Amino acid sequence: MALLKRYFFIFICFCFSCIILGKTACADTIKVSQVRLGKQDEKTIRVVIHLTDKTPYRVFTLQNPSRVVIDFEKTTLDKSCSEKMPSAMGFIKQIRAAEPIQNQTRIVLEVTEVPEHSQGLFLAPTKDEKNWRFFVDLKATGTQKEPVKTPEEPEEPVAKPKETSVLQKKPLIVLDPGHGGTDPGAISISGKYEKNLTLKMALETQKALEKTGKYRVMLTRSTDKALALRDRIRFAHKYEADLFISIHADSARNKNAKGLSVYTISERASDKEAQMLAERENKADIILGIDLSNELPEVSNILIDLAKRDTMDKSAHYANLLVQKMAKKVTLVPNAHRFAGFVVLKSPSIPSVLIEIGYLSNPVEEKLLQKSDYRAKLSDSIVQAVNAYFDTIYY
Repeated sequence: MALLKRYFFIFICFCFSCIILGKTACADTIKVSQVRLGKQDEKTIRVVIHLTDKTPYRVFTLQNPSRVVIDFEKTTLDKSCSEKMPSAMGFIKQIRAAEPIQNQTRIVLEVTEVPEHSQGLFLAPTKDEKNWRFFVDLKATGTQKEPVKTPEEPEEPVAKPKETSVLQKKPLIVLDPGHGGTDPGAISISGKYEKNLTLKMALETQKALEKTGKYRVMLTRSTDKALALRDRIRFAHKYEADLFISIHADSARNKNAKGLSVYTISERASDKEAQMLAERENKADIILGIDLSNELPEVSNILIDLAKRDTMDKSAHYANLLVQKMAKKVTLVPNAHRFAGFVVLKSPSIPSVLIEIGYLSNPVEEKLLQKSDYRAKLSDSIVQAVNAYFDTIYY
């Protein structure tokens, strides 16, 4: 009887543990709970998806038939969601949801034409809305254009993709050589101009990045020409850059000052800043791919502020990765990741960093920066950090 009681006690403990673990597992599972559609204008439809938390995602298109696909990792599909899909709207003729592989939810929108789509953005919970909301704008183009597609992407949501982190197109990196034209930047003790060094460094980094075969790379300037700071940001927005890297060289009165540093914009974001930005800029261009022109001012300010916060997080993430890679090869200043209000870092939707590659006022560091093998160390670290960045960010 004692043995029987012991087994019964073990059984009860086992059942209790299963219940507790089951509840914990359920609590940790991110659920996709609702899909909504809203017409923004005659050509644009906004897709809003409710989730219990933020998670990595992808948005891409397929053809035969034409579809827009949204994948969420680390998620499960709530039964009520799949049963209550919204009705057809505009060029969207049908919506369905599935779980093609474990811990992945796929939303498929069958469309009459392949539309342009924004990058997508998460909106945090509020007092009135307890869920996270992910939204993406789909804009009709009137043309049957061929979508970007990789061989490993399945035609239907039934087969397991090889890697959920594979991007559907090569990310675009914009390199920004500091100064130029009538603005020489810092001048070294031997008379070398910062503008020439930053251009040389940018061109070498471009080759190193393109050599990987993973990225498209553009330069804000490829010759010795003057370029306004705001024009550098506009250039990155025009071509919808995924990462912006501005390259500079430092100078100081103290000739012993040396080391590389990486700057990102201040971590603070405010509604006032968002409002000023919305008033100053074209609302259709503030956040890449998302048109705010039809939104109420209060909504625009919130969305801009959220986009800025997300962008600052990604900028800081890349900066930290870059510091880690650089620390193994070159000298860094103390607390190498720093914050400042540089104009070129103020894009609200493009992750941006500014690299001070060294001090031209330091005799030793100036000579190092003139050597191609030393610059190769710098560009190699930039590439390694870029690789690590795109392997880990939400996209």
